[in-house]
Amino acid sequence: MSELRALDYRLKQRDMSEHSPDIAIVAVDNKSLERYGRWPWPRARVAEVIDRISAAKPSVIGVDGVWSEEATECNVGAFGTEVSAGCRGELTQALGSSRSGDQKLADAIAASGGIVLGYFFDFDRRSESSSKWEGEGAYAIVRSEAGGIGENRVRLATAVTRNLPMINDAAKSRGYFNFFPDSADGLFRRVPMVIRFAGRMVTPLSLTMLAVHWPERPLSIGFGPFGVTSIKLGNESIPVADDGQMLLNYRGRQKTFPHYSASDLIDGQVPAEALRDKFVLVGVTATAVGDIRATPLDGIYPGVEIHATALDNILRRDFVSQAADKGLTWASLADVGVILFGTLLLAYSLRYLRGVRGALVAAVIMAAFLGGSQTFFSQSGVALRVVYPTLAFALTYLAVSVHHYVAAERETRETRRMLDLYLSPSVARELSLHPEMIKLGGEKSERTVLFSDVKSFTSISERLAPEDLVELLNLYLGDMTDMVFAHDGMLDKYIGDGLMAVWGAPLPQVDHAARACHAALGMVERLHHVNEHGARRGWPELKIRIGLNSGEMVFGNMGSARHLSLTVMGDNVNLASRLEGISKLYGTTIIAAEATVQSAGDEFLMRELDWVRVRGKTQPVRIYELLGLRTHMDGWAPVLRHFADGLEAFRGQRWEEAGTAFEAAMHQRPGDGPSELYLRRCQQYMQQPPAASWEAVTLAE
Repeated sequence: MSELRALDYRLKQRDMSEHSPDIAIVAVDNKSLERYGRWPWPRARVAEVIDRISAAKPSVIGVDGVWSEEATECNVGAFGTEVSAGCRGELTQALGSSRSGDQKLADAIAASGGIVLGYFFDFDRRSESSSKWEGEGAYAIVRSEAGGIGENRVRLATAVTRNLPMINDAAKSRGYFNFFPDSADGLFRRVPMVIRFAGRMVTPLSLTMLAVHWPERPLSIGFGPFGVTSIKLGNESIPVADDGQMLLNYRGRQKTFPHYSASDLIDGQVPAEALRDKFVLVGVTATAVGDIRATPLDGIYPGVEIHATALDNILRRDFVSQAADKGLTWASLADVGVILFGTLLLAYSLRYLRGVRGALVAAVIMAAFLGGSQTFFSQSGVALRVVYPTLAFALTYLAVSVHHYVAAERETRETRRMLDLYLSPSVARELSLHPEMIKLGGEKSERTVLFSDVKSFTSISERLAPEDLVELLNLYLGDMTDMVFAHDGMLDKYIGDGLMAVWGAPLPQVDHAARACHAALGMVERLHHVNEHGARRGWPELKIRIGLNSGEMVFGNMGSARHLSLTVMGDNVNLASRLEGISKLYGTTIIAAEATVQSAGDEFLMRELDWVRVRGKTQPVRIYELLGLRTHMDGWAPVLRHFADGLEAFRGQRWEEAGTAFEAAMHQRPGDGPSELYLRRCQQYMQQPPAASWEAVTLAE
């Protein structure tokens, strides 16, 4: 309700002086009734009005009325109303014809050749004639997805009141003139561009007139799972809400469009140029008998002008729309973005400004938003929300102001809660006692980062029931996190079935690389526990890949004013992630960059694997496979010796010699992934040598 009222206000603030010059209204107004008697007029008199309009050669004539019953002695009953009989002879004499009023009206409509008659739907009572529905204005093309579910968003009519057959058949086409008021306040802000009836998607008077004017432009409508997705006249789109209603861009109060009195037309006082090549609408505007509606700009607005407004909006392509009308479109996202940006900006400003200066900043932000929103609305016709953002700004200002005195305590509690989640108990306890040791906001230093991931997790998830998958994932991540904490690492985040951990943050650690290597080996060992438990449950075996890298990284508290996250960022972090992924190529479990190997020390057994170049970088990086602790790796010496010989020969482009060395390594350790990879490369290069510019560097995607 509040957003609608805000939209009404913005409509009034717009420049509404312009309207389409191609629209005219012939009105049965108070002057007409004074000149030719009370309404309804005899149908012969209405036929005379039609003849006069047709003589001016308009483009299309639209009649906002219906003659649903045969005329009585006075040939009345126009626009769905009736009056008493008793004057047939007088009218026959006055109009100079013995033909019935119904016939004269039908003849006038047929002679015009371009008339769209109106009719109206009922949504409560049942009609016995709905099965005979045919020939009315309807969409030529209907596209529907999701089994027609979205079509249910469109109003379904249960009965129809239309013109007598002889009158109905004489018209070029027909369109309904139903409008629906907003339930919140009863104002008419929209025109339904589609109604369902008798299995068809039918069109309103305004849209049917345009279809008659442009027969080469077919009317099409599309439905998605949540309602109407598009309405088009040829290639021109008409913005509508999910229920098919178009929000009207009113041009002003009543009589914004040129009105010509029906009595002046009959008396020959309306020049033909006023109606020539125009979209002419015929309707009743006289007091007490006219079709009057309450609109945001005028409480006594003729219904025929609502049709004129719809025509004007489509002809001029000057639409208005609310962001909420079409779900999460770009405009709806803009609503959310405005609220987020404005509240974050205000909250950030109030962090440093208090009292009068803080209130002034809040007022400036709100004024800038309201002014910008109105400017955007005036230029684009899209009405972004203003009530909710303004309320959000006000509440943000109030909340920040009220809670300034507890900000320090809240930050302390939040920091401790976050530390408990991401750090080992010993590190969290140390930081809680000395919070000054952590620098929030970003600090660059030497650290080691670890990425881990489960091999082929997608196929594993497809084989397990959802509850089993959740239990397995929780067990796996819990054990892996325990190993991170056991070596005083910081859990940065979970990434689906994997995790990211950091050493050397938030507290400095001289041996951060060694701790990370111990944790990686511990994770591989701890995986046996997970698989043993899974085997008893019939779950598939898990295998993991791990990437390690050391170097300068930015560590700090990143995020928004309401949600913060301790994390690391930088090229060295990205490299660790790439190494975790590239381990699939080599068939290894743990890959570490040279920086980690050099920093970790000699207690770990490492095998040089390759030079890799990360996309976007020019300098390659030497990578190693972390095999284990040297004291526990007996039997690897011959494998490593043969592999090193093969790697040296491979880089020297001695393919046959390298292949022999790698085969020897595989003989010592069958199934060795790196040896198999290099053997395949040697065989490939023996058959097709590489280019002269070849270098022994692998691109890390």
